[in-house]
Amino acid sequence: MEVLSSLTFGACQLADARARPYVPPVAFEYDPSDPPSPLAVMRGGLGVALAVATAALVLGAVLGRHVEPKLVALIGVLWIFWGVFHDLLGLVLQPLAGFLGQQLVGGADSGPPLRIDIDEETTMLEALLAHPPPAVHRELLAGIRLAEIYRTHQHDRAKSDALLARLRSKYPDARELALADGPAT
Repeated sequence: MEVLSSLTFGACQLADARARPYVPPVAFEYDPSDPPSPLAVMRGGLGVALAVATAALVLGAVLGRHVEPKLVALIGVLWIFWGVFHDLLGLVLQPLAGFLGQQLVGGADSGPPLRIDIDEETTMLEALLAHPPPAVHRELLAGIRLAEIYRTHQHDRAKSDALLARLRSKYPDARELALADGPAT
């Protein structure tokens, strides 16, 4: 069996440990066009109820020196529902509902596949940039990733630079683009 190393393929793509990172850190930005899922809302409500019930149990135990069995049972039931909403609904019912929904509406796109190769990712990112999402941040991240694919996988530095130049002209104040050119060669 032949051992593959960076000598086989040329320079290693990993950054030098002493070098500055060339991918800028991105702060989380609240996007009102991306609401939480119903599952997340239910888990949040159960979490609040669980916190209130636990606080009442602790307060009752400390002040009254008595543990209320009904409150302990309520906390146990809330924990069970918490797990059910995550496991049963998230892992079983949501995929099943998605499958049935696809069958009813004629096979609508179920989103990106679980495993994609670099050509499929390139196609998806190019389509995303052709019809940019409402959040500028997502367009910038897609453009930076696509430029890196052009530079590292397709070895087309000119195409990468042209894409980054187009994004810089469209968004001149974007912090994400500050170090998007990658390491100097």
